[in-house]
Amino acid sequence: MKGMGKYFVGLLPPPALESQFKMLKQGIAEQFQVKYALQAPAHLTLKMPFRYKEAKERELVVRLTTLLEIQAPFQLQLTRIGHFGRRNIHQQVAPNESLLQLQTTLRSFCKRSLHLVEELSDRNFQPHITLAYKDLKPTHFEEVLAFAQKNAVSAEFLAEKAYLMKKVEGRWKVIAPLIFGSSSENPVPIPKEEIS
Repeated sequence: MKGMGKYFVGLLPPPALESQFKMLKQGIAEQFQVKYALQAPAHLTLKMPFRYKEAKERELVVRLTTLLEIQAPFQLQLTRIGHFGRRNIHQQVAPNESLLQLQTTLRSFCKRSLHLVEELSDRNFQPHITLAYKDLKPTHFEEVLAFAQKNAVSAEFLAEKAYLMKKVEGRWKVIAPLIFGSSSENPVPIPKEEIS
């Protein structure tokens, strides 16, 4: 469709953790030729990919930023390696009330205000960071799963912003950080350098 871009909203781990995930995905790619997950940085999807008019991209950023101004930062904990059937291997993220509420708020906003289709994955939210999918062959599933379990990333990190991502030339790129503000019950100052 002319003038339409493909976007999603997600959380990214901090750079040190992102590089660990990148090394893990590169290891899977080198040993098992499972490379599709390398097309995007390690992320936790909050709103499944959707099409939106590129001419309204700036407005989309403003609307999402405004929505997330009331979101307080929260901790995320990476847990064990999981999988969906034999076609997706991922690092699970422990669900907590803040994460679930954020996803519900975003899902409702996208459906009501942006008139986006609510995907089954939006309704059946299972927080995870994908390590291998799409080109993961069932014949390699057990080996890739064992490799991921042996090299799993174990950590906890603070989610202080979400990101609007866009597919550009076959790869997902960050278009805009969506910085969390602070709620009235739990004020969290935002450093000035984060705002620019």
